[in-house]
Amino acid sequence: MKPIKPLGYNLAHPASHRRRSSVAWLVLTAWLLWLALPSHAAPAPWYYWRSKVDGARVCAQTSPGPGWERDSPPYEGPGCQPRTKVIVVPMR
Repeated sequence: MKPIKPLGYNLAHPASHRRRSSVAWLVLTAWLLWLALPSHAAPAPWYYWRSKVDGARVCAQTSPGPGWERDSPPYEGPGCQPRTKVIVVPMR
């Protein structure tokens, strides 16, 4: 017959409990860091792409396909619009 373990059996063995809780903290910390990674990513720049077939231009963040080549420097604004300029005028 096996002995019956008391309700606080895991608390009576602190080494195994400590090991289990440190692994849990490690997993939790790794998961939280993994979740935070996308928050530091910058948006992709926009480019004008020119068709090799008929010369049509399209604005997109990635190439529309193999028949297109990049035709402009990167734009930071959406839809190939230049970044808005902000002028700060100091008050007197």
